[in-house]
Amino acid sequence: MTIKEQVKILWKQCFHDTDEFIDFYFRKRYADDLNSYVETDGRVIAALQRIPYLLTYEGMEMPVAYISGACTEPSYRNKGVMRHLLAEAHRRMYREGIMFSTLIPAEEWLKGYYACSGYATCFSQTKKLLTAYSLSVDNFSPLLKIVEITPGSALCNDAYRFFYHFQSSQEAYIQHDWEDFHIILTDLHLSGGALWGAYRDNVLQGLCFCVPDESLLKITELVSTEKEVKQVLVDYLLSHYHRPQAECLGREGEVFYGLGMARIIHVEAMFRLLAKKFHENLYIKVEGDEAIPENNGWHNIEDGCYINGRMEEREYRVLSIEELTRLLFDGKHPYMSLMLN
Repeated sequence: MTIKEQVKILWKQCFHDTDEFIDFYFRKRYADDLNSYVETDGRVIAALQRIPYLLTYEGMEMPVAYISGACTEPSYRNKGVMRHLLAEAHRRMYREGIMFSTLIPAEEWLKGYYACSGYATCFSQTKKLLTAYSLSVDNFSPLLKIVEITPGSALCNDAYRFFYHFQSSQEAYIQHDWEDFHIILTDLHLSGGALWGAYRDNVLQGLCFCVPDESLLKITELVSTEKEVKQVLVDYLLSHYHRPQAECLGREGEVFYGLGMARIIHVEAMFRLLAKKFHENLYIKVEGDEAIPENNGWHNIEDGCYINGRMEEREYRVLSIEELTRLLFDGKHPYMSLMLN
């Protein structure tokens, strides 16, 4: 039995996904060179996938890895197997030049578990309920044409170009490429959802990724630079799906909740990039990174240059990997969505 087949069996043991979704994931997302695993007596007992993405940060695009499908055979849990596997995956990311590792914990208690491996809750999201009554836009609605954009259709090109330009303009935003965009659309349809576009004079003005639930419409991403376009999209879709209200996920609400976590992987490479951007000096001592000991030590940005090692008569902030990750994202409101979580 191949490693892929064993990981697929383990996935079915650990997660409650449908066979249709699991087959889709292992056909479109899984790859042996992205898989990290632990083997005992010739069989896989723990695995995870390191899915590559780009993150916009300070006007740059940084390579990140998204941890997907982290699972351990039940009889081997609470024995440090996943902690060991994460450390091994982090070391591999370091060798590959990955800047951050990211993930979305499946349950709230796992945030504390991942924190022990250096992860900090950085990515947040808002959730708000909208009703058709609250979205009245009167004369604006007739100006827009709302259409469904199906996977593989001619409209997909328009949709991806629109989505790409939007996400590229955002700070601290996980980017989805062309291949990933199609994977997202296919997964959306497997879940009974759809992508809808709003056109004005044959020019795309907005996108809505949504899935109808029993009592409401779940909107996983709503993209437009115009508030009125968003309102018309939601109003139309509530009517189309015969739902009284929509649960809209995003980054525009007043109340944020923690969603995803991040871990800095390559401290020196990060500081070298930031030295070109920062106008102030920065003196950091990193301690306690057991997985990647190369990260430990003194890291300095002074007069636009990176300097490794302790500098005399400088005042250092002593930080763990988790604390340094928080510092690097402080004030940036990093965002991820549509991650097949």
